[in-house]
Amino acid sequence: MTAPSALPRILMAAVWLLATACASAPQTASPEPQPVAYRLQDGRMTTALTLDPALRAHPELRARLYDDGMTAIREFEAEVRDARVEQGGELDANMDLTLRWDAPVETARLVSSDGLFWSFTGGAHGNPGFHAILWDRAALREVAPADLFRADADLSKLDHALCDAINAAKAARGGDQAWDPAPYRGEQGEDLWACPAALETPFSLAPGDTAGKAGGLVFLIGPYIVGPYAEGVYTAVVPAAAFSALLSPEWADQFGGAPAPEFLDRLRAETAR
Repeated sequence: MTAPSALPRILMAAVWLLATACASAPQTASPEPQPVAYRLQDGRMTTALTLDPALRAHPELRARLYDDGMTAIREFEAEVRDARVEQGGELDANMDLTLRWDAPVETARLVSSDGLFWSFTGGAHGNPGFHAILWDRAALREVAPADLFRADADLSKLDHALCDAINAAKAARGGDQAWDPAPYRGEQGEDLWACPAALETPFSLAPGDTAGKAGGLVFLIGPYIVGPYAEGVYTAVVPAAAFSALLSPEWADQFGGAPAPEFLDRLRAETAR
C-alpha cells in the first residue's frame, strides 16, 4: 500500500497544535479536577496525555495543560479517523501521539513545567520533541519567554551561552557517543546543525541552590536541531550568572545562585545511561 495522502496532514496538525498549545487564553474559571492521564489504544492508533501528579499543586496551570493537550489529541484522533476512511478502513501503521508534562520547578513567583511529545505517522521512526511553559503564580497566566528579559537586552549573549551549554552536553557523552560540536549560528554561514536561538528553544527553570530562586534555565534540544536524528536529544543548562544582566526588572529577583548540584548530578546520570 502506498503512503496515505492524509498522513502529512495528521503530522502537520499535531505539530501545529503542540506549538500553539501554550498560546491560548488563560482560564478565568476555577478548573475542575482533571485525570492524571488520558489514554486511547484501539489497535489502529495510540494517544496518551500524562500530567505529573506534582502539578496538582498548581490547579490552574494543570487544567491549562490538560485542556491544551486534549485539544491536540482530539484533533490528531480526528485526522487519523479521516485518513482511515480515505484509505478504505486501514492504514499502513499504528498512528501514535503521546504528550507528557513533568514535575514543576518553582520560585517564589514563577513555576515552570516541561515535557516530551512523541508522534508517529509512518516512516522509519517517530518524531520526538519538547514543550515547556512558564507560569506567573500570582496572576495565574503564562509568561512569554521573551518577557523574562529586558526589551533592550542583547540576547546574543544568551544565545552564545546556550551554544556553549549544548556543546558541553555533546562533549559529556564522550567515547563513541561524542558528536561534533555545533557552531554558533551565523559563524559558518547556513550550517545545518548550528546552535538555535535561545528564544526559539523550549526552556524551563533550573532548580537552584538558593531558596525561592531558579539557578538557571534548562533548554531542551530535540533531534535534528544540532545534529542528525541518530544523535538524539540534549538537555542544556545555562546558569543564572550567564544571563542575569539581561533579565527584566520584573523577574530578575526570581533567579540567583547556581543550578542545584543534585539536579546536575541527576542529569549526568541520565546522560551516562
